Formats: sequence, C-alpha cells, structure tokens
Amino acid sequence: MTTLERSSIDLPAVLTSPTVPVLPDSILRARAALADASADYLSIPDSALVKTWLFRGIDTEDGVRYGIYRGAETVEAASAELVAALAGAPARSAATIRSAPATIARWALQGRLGALDDDVLDRVARDGEWTVRQTLAHTIAGQRSYGWFSRWWLSQPLGPGRPSRVPDEVEAESERELPSDEAEGQGSVADLSARLDAVLDEWALRFATLDEVALTATARWAGVPVEIDFRLGRWASHIAEHTVQLDKTLAWLDYQPSEVARIVRDLYGAWGRLEAQIFPVAPTGADDAAASILERMSATLISEARDVRAAASA
Repeated sequence: MTTLERSSIDLPAVLTSPTVPVLPDSILRARAALADASADYLSIPDSALVKTWLFRGIDTEDGVRYGIYRGAETVEAASAELVAALAGAPARSAATIRSAPATIARWALQGRLGALDDDVLDRVARDGEWTVRQTLAHTIAGQRSYGWFSRWWLSQPLGPGRPSRVPDEVEAESERELPSDEAEGQGSVADLSARLDAVLDEWALRFATLDEVALTATARWAGVPVEIDFRLGRWASHIAEHTVQLDKTLAWLDYQPSEVARIVRDLYGAWGRLEAQIFPVAPTGADDAAASILERMSATLISEARDVRAAASA
C-alpha cells in the first residue's frame, strides 16, 4: 500500500503520551542564561547608559549603552556559528520547520514581558478592551487549543470516512480537558511567561516528527477547511497578532519602555532567531555541536552582563 493510500496517520508515540516531552538541556540552559543576563541589564537605569564600560579593556566611548547591545551581538555571533555547524546536517523534519517561526514570535513577546511589572496586568486601558492578563491568557489558551485540536484531527481516519468538522461532543470534551482562559491567566508576569513557554514547547515537541501525510491531512480552522500544515503555521501569526495587541494596550496605558528595555527586546529577538534554527531540537547528528555553541554563548552572555551591570553601578 502506498503512502497516499493509507487509511490512517502514523501517530508518533510522543503525540499521545501522558508524559510531557522536554527540550534538550542545552536549550534550557541557554534560555536560563538569557533570563539572567536580561535581569542584569534591566536593573540598569537609563541614566547609567553613558557611564564607562570597557570593551576588551578599551573605552569605546559608547559605554554601558554599548555593553547592553553586546548581548544581542553575542547571540548573533553564536547564531552565525550555528549556521556553519548545521550546514552539513540532515534536513530537519517539515513539521519542525513549520513550528520554528513560532519561537521567533514567542521571544518577541517575551522580550516585552521581561520589563513588565505585575501591576500592569489588570489595568483597564479602554472600556471593552482586554487587559494585559486577558491578552496573555488568550494567547496561551489558544496555543494549547491549537495543539489539542490538531491532535484530534490527526487521530481521525483518512479518506471518505474523515470528518469535515469537529463534532459537538469533541468540543464539549475539549472544554472539560483544557484549562479555561481564566485559569491560563493566573499568577504573575513570570508565571504567564513560563506558561507560554511550556505550552509552545510541549506541542512543538509532540508534532516534531510528523510526516508529509500528517501535514497534508485535512482539518479546519475558524470554520475554514485547511490542512494540519496550516494549523502549525498559524502558531506564529497568532502570537504576533496578540503581541501587537499587547503593544496597543500598553500604549493606551501610557506605558513607555525605558531605553534599556528597548535594547533588551532586541536581545530577545536575536535569541528567537537563533533558537529557530534548533527549535524544538537540533538536526540529527548536530546536537553536540549546537550544545557546545550554546554553552560558550551562555558563559559570555552572563559574564558580560554582570560586567556591564557593575560598570553601571560604579
């Protein structure tokens, strides 16, 4: 029987396992370094940007301001190393390539959250508009829903017996199994940030090995006939859509990020572009090289951030 004649999709065990898959330690450690460095940078007031910071022992006259920009440069240098290291590696799965842009969008959003205080979460910007908490809760819930319903579509038979819509009883089941938007929105900015990472990581890992038959299987989105491939590709634009919404809400609240916070956003953007090369996993056979590059990047990022913070405090 040929691939096109298959009556069902070969579901990878990870897709239905009750155990939540986890990212490689190298990515998790690099993310921790990013968070540590960002916290150091964000502790610096704009008034300290003109203070002296020596780059390789030399006063460049750009001082602490350049020291913070160095964070993104360090990540971008590691990203260039990854391009070279992965050049001869086997191609990544189509599913991994489709979900990778979502991590670029995710880190653009995380770059904004890094500088936010909890007191902004529930402030009402305009009547009828969502708060920051509601926007983030919906973004998280939407990501979880994309995963849950795509898995349901993947479990359905191919061919004439394949459903064209989600039955009411499945919709009811999703309401029982999936957390509500209110539940997704509980906690601090840090809690919401971690929850967003967790749900995106989980479903990217669960779908990472889907084959072409799975990706071209029919599904539905907002009442429109689509394929599973479309639903994976929709992750990035959905996150970006609500990042724009967050920006609008913060503007209505007269929130103005500091110059430091704006530079740190660029750092997160650089990391998102790097991570997209290896998210959710590096190509087979290239994981050791990727891990080595990330370890060196992390050490440099933390060291320089501490040094810049010390210079800003002097």
